[in-house]
Amino acid sequence: MELRLDRTRSGLALPVYFLVSSKPLSSVHQDFQAPDYRDGTVKRRRFLQGIAATACQPSFSACMRSSRDEEQVLEEEPQGVSLQLAAGSINRMYGSAFSEKMLKTSSKARAVTLSQCASITPEWSLKWDNLAPNPDRHDFSTADAVANFARTHGKRMRGHTLLWHQGVPKWANAMLQETREWDLVRSYFNTVIPRYGDIIDEWDVINEPIEIGDRGDGLRQNQFMHVFGPDYIEWALWTARDAAPKARLYINEYGLEYFSPEEGQRRLTLLRLLERLKNRGAPIDGVGLQAHLDLRKGTIYREGVYGLMRDISDLGLGISITELDVRENETGGEVEVRDQKVADEVRRYMDIALQFPNVGSVTTWGLSDRFSWLRYKDGGRRDNRGLPYDEEWRRKPMRTALESAFLERQSMT
Repeated sequence: MELRLDRTRSGLALPVYFLVSSKPLSSVHQDFQAPDYRDGTVKRRRFLQGIAATACQPSFSACMRSSRDEEQVLEEEPQGVSLQLAAGSINRMYGSAFSEKMLKTSSKARAVTLSQCASITPEWSLKWDNLAPNPDRHDFSTADAVANFARTHGKRMRGHTLLWHQGVPKWANAMLQETREWDLVRSYFNTVIPRYGDIIDEWDVINEPIEIGDRGDGLRQNQFMHVFGPDYIEWALWTARDAAPKARLYINEYGLEYFSPEEGQRRLTLLRLLERLKNRGAPIDGVGLQAHLDLRKGTIYREGVYGLMRDISDLGLGISITELDVRENETGGEVEVRDQKVADEVRRYMDIALQFPNVGSVTTWGLSDRFSWLRYKDGGRRDNRGLPYDEEWRRKPMRTALESAFLERQSMT
């Protein structure tokens, strides 16, 4: 069936229907061109001499700013290039997830974030159930605290996230079921998006819309699907565009990196969804690839990752790596061996991602293992070491892998 979306000054008319196209895309398993994994020694001296001449986008202007915290941590940290400068040398942005807890309780977290990151992503502060715990008022205190930290220090902030099935307050779920009206979502978007328009230029409009097995088309049977049908995805993009005419609007998704029937189907479902949205003229600018790497699944499926990024690029869409971290497999072993396995997996992924010029940013889901969600997730190991710094904020091989991936890509240009 054909969806017809009538947009008027008074708002959006309810779309009739939406089906994911069954038209085949180029398969992520075919026509794979081997990525360039050549080894190379970073010409660090040449890079350091040329860094001042490197043209940074406006978003990277924060790279050269300093603060007392930043100066202190730079004295404590080993000498070298920060991750934000390394990424900026190839016109990419490096950032990290950040929380109000880190802001309030850890001067080290603040300092390393300022030193290493050009952008921050609020872990939970911008989710609907945090912003509106009850229907009578919004509570922007935590989101404003993180945003003001970014503003004060000249950092960008990613908008994460507007619609996510796990982040909707109970009262909003009940109201959606009762009224079955989109006005609630529109009002929410129009309240939140303009508030951070000066600092957020990229929004995850829909987070995790795919769940294989829920429906025949591979889309998640969430509360929005239940009330509005699959049209909610396109409708959310248009509503966000009305609230933020110049922002980049993204769909953010996980489970796309490994060789398995389910992840292969997830890749194909995402590509079909993106193709359908593009064909409909929906205002989608890019895709967030979460990249929660998982050593329990083996090593990344390079052909699948490369093919996915290639097909997204062929659709004319941008890519952001939005939540990079690594879940370990082994339950024991030497820390040095474990850390190297984590670093190797990250480097494998980065070597593919950085081949695509439309991969504009890389965000790790935290900086230090001390604050990693993987240490507190049910069933996870409490000593997981999947971030660039350990719990005492010492640099780990994963950080080296990130830095060298950026710098070696710069030396090839």
